[in-house]
Amino acid sequence: MDIKQRIEEIYPELVEIRRDFHRHPEPGFEEKWTSARIRELLDGWGISYEYPVAGTGIAAMIQGSRPGRGNTVALRADMDALPLTENPACPYGSMNPGFMHACGHDAHVSIALGAARILRECKAEWSGCVKFFFQPAEETTGGALPMVKAGCMEEPHVDYVIGLHVMPTHESGEIEIRYGDLNASSDHIH
Repeated sequence: MDIKQRIEEIYPELVEIRRDFHRHPEPGFEEKWTSARIRELLDGWGISYEYPVAGTGIAAMIQGSRPGRGNTVALRADMDALPLTENPACPYGSMNPGFMHACGHDAHVSIALGAARILRECKAEWSGCVKFFFQPAEETTGGALPMVKAGCMEEPHVDYVIGLHVMPTHESGEIEIRYGDLNASSDHIH
């Protein structure tokens, strides 16, 4: 499969998916609409998942078909929104007053879904396993630890986790890589 070409083919659909998530922001551990929409898309693409994980979280999994053990890699996407009011002039703006996707989690979910769709379509070309964690409550109390405690890192055991976050300090197409912890917690300063 020509992955770059496939990305270009599904890009308009992914933009619409992202805008749909943007219109429906939900606070941490209340991502019911978001989780339902993610599950609907995963079902349509034939991707298995576990739900609920730590409340509203989802753990999806795709197994490669090529021979060989391969590693298990997880891609994490957070899905909660911030308690902010959006400018109503945005044509795909928030329909949930007092909440908006100001931090890019709508994009994170859409990126992970696009990756899952493509990896599902070309699973005959790779071995190993890819898990997709759609994590609740990244902005507040933190949904990562409850998901880990619920067992998402096992069966099969996850060897590597890739977290993603859009950054306003980087141009589209640029990436920042760091091994180890990055943006590991949010704190309050008084």
